Amino acid sequence: MPIKDPNNVNWTVVVYLFFVTLLGSLASYCYQVLNGNKFNVWILFAQIFISIFAGLLVVLAASYFNWDFELAGGIAGLAGWSGAALIKVLEEQLLKKAKGHCDDKTH
Repeated sequence: MPIKDPNNVNWTVVVYLFFVTLLGSLASYCYQVLNGNKFNVWILFAQIFISIFAGLLVVLAASYFNWDFELAGGIAGLAGWSGAALIKVLEEQLLKKAKGHCDDKTH
């Protein structure tokens, strides 16, 4: 499967998805603070970093599956909101799939 030509990437869309991911991350952290968690700048930075990684995964998926702009934006926002929880779910699915393929080869 070839990698898409980097010269044809719509950087406006990538920046938009990054911004929506960042907003989702900030909204999630603000929600936590409103629910009684103490504000901590280092936790905020960690959450933003993790959410940006989740948003990057959305950008890659949106590019691969040719998602509409609005769908990609909504999922990027949710990725920002859920951050590590989304990454953990994706990791579990990947490990299940890898384990299933390994089991098939041994029988």
